[in-house]
Amino acid sequence: MDSIPVRELNQHTSAVLARVANGESLEITVSGHPAARLVPIDDSTSIRADLIRRGRLIPASNPGPLVLPAGEPDLSVDSTEIISDLREERL
Repeated sequence: MDSIPVRELNQHTSAVLARVANGESLEITVSGHPAARLVPIDDSTSIRADLIRRGRLIPASNPGPLVLPAGEPDLSVDSTEIISDLREERL
């Protein structure tokens, strides 16, 4: 495991975190003595990773921002009626 001084962590935080995100574990030293460890997150224990692995969740193909429809909503239409109509079409 590589070690880096806390000064390097302070000056190059993004680069250090990129190394950790790529799977590297780093030991942080203060005055030459080990003080902490930065380790990658174990995705195998995350709920999201588990759902993806079991095929219960399909990750977004484009994880960009949600695009909302333009304009004002049509409030003259009763949403309950629309849902009832859709349910009748399925049966």
